[in-house]
Amino acid sequence: MKTSACPIVAAAWIFACLACAASAQETVESTLARLNALPPPERHASLVKGARSERSVEWYATLPLQLSSELIVAFRKRYPFIEVKYTRGGGGRMVNRVITEHRAGTNKFDVLGGTSTSHDTLMKAGLIARHMTPARGELRDGFVDADGYRVMPFTYAFVIGYNTRAVPKDQRPRSYEDLLHPKWKGEIGLEAAGYEWLAALIDTMGEEKAVAYARKLAAQNLRVQQGSSLLVQQMMAGEFKVLVDALHYQIENQKQQGAPVDYVVPDPLLIKDPSGLWLAKYAPHPHAAALLIDFLLSREGQQIFVQSNRLVARKDIEWRSLGKLPERTHVLSVEKWTPKNKELIALFDKIFR
Repeated sequence: MKTSACPIVAAAWIFACLACAASAQETVESTLARLNALPPPERHASLVKGARSERSVEWYATLPLQLSSELIVAFRKRYPFIEVKYTRGGGGRMVNRVITEHRAGTNKFDVLGGTSTSHDTLMKAGLIARHMTPARGELRDGFVDADGYRVMPFTYAFVIGYNTRAVPKDQRPRSYEDLLHPKWKGEIGLEAAGYEWLAALIDTMGEEKAVAYARKLAAQNLRVQQGSSLLVQQMMAGEFKVLVDALHYQIENQKQQGAPVDYVVPDPLLIKDPSGLWLAKYAPHPHAAALLIDFLLSREGQQIFVQSNRLVARKDIEWRSLGKLPERTHVLSVEKWTPKNKELIALFDKIFR
């Protein structure tokens, strides 16, 4: 009886393909580990040499096109031989895209930027490389993870925004407690997905006090609306007077353009979970990807974020856009709240919906 060799050959071919895929996984991380262990000048020279062969980098992120264009122009002045292919989309859409591409066997992205709440999903999907860039040592506490899979280039502050035409400066609310005054009833806006703001209140007040405060605030007949930028526009139009969980950069940008808005920095200052930045485990261009991440964390790259009123990660760049900072500052921890996300959403919706 003759035995066909076809199944054996097919099995060997499949095994070889799987071995190649595993090797590719190891190559990106092992290459990064080897290069990151080199002295800085030698590391940089090796990254540049590899990037010259790769010639491009695929960057997926949520940044507005104007900001990403400014960053890309500055990056290419340093590295004109690297073409940056930028794809913009919402955080959830970008995560779904990279997972779909991976399942289809078309791993395109090298660098991904988006909300840090995506980290757990990306790690479970096995899409992120461990990358201990030396730049991590230049960043503030709370802007790097402990294991080397994520850095966070910038964040935003929650502030109390107000319409300056409707609210004289001497009558503006100075704290969250002030918003419980009867005069603000029906005059307050709130982001319909303001889960992180509620989480920050719980962190700083304690759950019992934070929930009690939130319930009192909800009794103020809030305008609960999806979309932080839309809420700012509505406040500017006079549809309500105060936005309780405004993002400082959106108010600051409008203010600089002459819009009738300003904001109060509450004490404690609540800082949104910083935006995440990841290098792909299957990066087609790992050397160029590492150079891009290094640039986004460099003084030059971070100053471009500062110009758009972001609060940046580097310790040697002050958060001047907020003026004098209060004594207490709290940075929201995505590691703490991601496992509690469903419960947090349910609590927020129960109080404010």
